Amino acid sequence: MPRRMIRTRRSPGARLTERDFDGLVQEALDALPPWVRERLRTVTIAVADEPPAGEDPDLLGLYEGDSLLEETLFAAPPVVTIFQGPHARACRTRGELRREVTETVLHELAHHFGMEEDEIEALGPLRAPRPHPSTARHRPV
Repeated sequence: MPRRMIRTRRSPGARLTERDFDGLVQEALDALPPWVRERLRTVTIAVADEPPAGEDPDLLGLYEGDSLLEETLFAAPPVVTIFQGPHARACRTRGELRREVTETVLHELAHHFGMEEDEIEALGPLRAPRPHPSTARHRPV
């Protein structure tokens, strides 16, 4: 299921290297509680520059595959793809980019847990949980 961000005008965008953008995706994943990470062991997380040809160019993320509720023995592993270009164009600051990447990762992972688009939207903005003090790692900001 897709997640899109709509802006009425284009901004110059927040620019990050691929490595830095990958780091934001990893930060979002690292903030997940252990019980969630355990249920993601079969999910491939990918980062791509842009959505595939024929897709909305503002597509921020995409979940492809069966949810945990639909999983079968012979199903292909699910894939979450986060698109860097649309995020960079939609966000003006690194802080905004960090929030949007986190929300997109959480949004796409919600599909893995069986949530439909309307159910996710009803939750409102998704934010990463604060790490438990015993599992927090010190990371440069």
